[in-house]
Amino acid sequence: MRYCFFASGSYRDNPSLIRALRFGRHLADRGIDVQYVADDIPRNRGDGLFDPRAKITYAPVQSRLMQFPNRRAAIASVKPDFVHVINAAPKTFFGLVGSRWKMVADYDEWPAGRPHRFLRKKREQFFETWAVRRAAHVIACSRYLQRQFEAAHGRKVAYIPYAVDLEERPESPSPFTEPTAVYMGTFSKPYDLDLLFHAAKILADQGFKPRMCFVGKGPQWEMWKAYVEDNGLENIELTGWLDESAMWSRLRHAHVLLFPIRPSIPNLARCPFKTYFYAKAKRPIIVNRTGEVPAVLGDLATYVECTPEGFATAIGDAMRTPTLPDTDYHVERHNWATRTDELLALVTR
Repeated sequence: MRYCFFASGSYRDNPSLIRALRFGRHLADRGIDVQYVADDIPRNRGDGLFDPRAKITYAPVQSRLMQFPNRRAAIASVKPDFVHVINAAPKTFFGLVGSRWKMVADYDEWPAGRPHRFLRKKREQFFETWAVRRAAHVIACSRYLQRQFEAAHGRKVAYIPYAVDLEERPESPSPFTEPTAVYMGTFSKPYDLDLLFHAAKILADQGFKPRMCFVGKGPQWEMWKAYVEDNGLENIELTGWLDESAMWSRLRHAHVLLFPIRPSIPNLARCPFKTYFYAKAKRPIIVNRTGEVPAVLGDLATYVECTPEGFATAIGDAMRTPTLPDTDYHVERHNWATRTDELLALVTR
């Protein structure tokens, strides 16, 4: 079988394409001929991105007009048995519309479910309808999205969520000199950071300022940096993005990990990769009971209401406890080898 992953943009920088990279590695383990069609840009080159057993076909995209036929030609040169696309978008459409290749439409979020303006909403709905009806197989990363797609499009949708890399990481010294609550993620509105920063303000108003570390950056980083300064929250450290080793050290040595996630439609539809990353760190987690989160953490996390007060109470309780033991979330159940077996079973049935 020749199995091809097709995406526009950067495989290195698009978090959704972790799925393509991990599936590709494990398909190659099973003797599958794995291929990637990638835009010919610097971020898609260099060591350590694609599995060395996979073949990469680069499509020139320097010309805005020629990028579309170049992608189609790249796919045609591969002659795939299946073309696997994630979150089908306009460039996916122009790369595959009218072709004969069997498509696997994989969704780890719901672009048409976001609160877009009217015309953008209609556009996203058009590409979703095309992809779901055109595909030989459809995959959803969440049970919620699986139900929505099956109801809207009247066809069977497979459920294959995210997974975790099981490779053990070496223990490292703690970067903290005192117990610290840690958040890791993007600083943007959909990630509900207001719940944590307002919780920190509530605790400060009560006379308690536990150490808190926020790893990440994004469009709201400057806004929350100003909020920290304006409210005298000197107990909060904003690190920006760190390299993977430094980031992992902070997760592994956190006193407690923080994960705000409101039950919005986008959050219900997605399967947050961060859940698996947090679970692998084996530290206590304060989180909202939303979407796919309980499927990974079970009843082992501390679930709170989606309010700053809910987080403030839980953070206060955790940070007043001198030591908290590790928590085994049994994350080995959620591994890419099993997910790849499920993918193979789907496309070969």
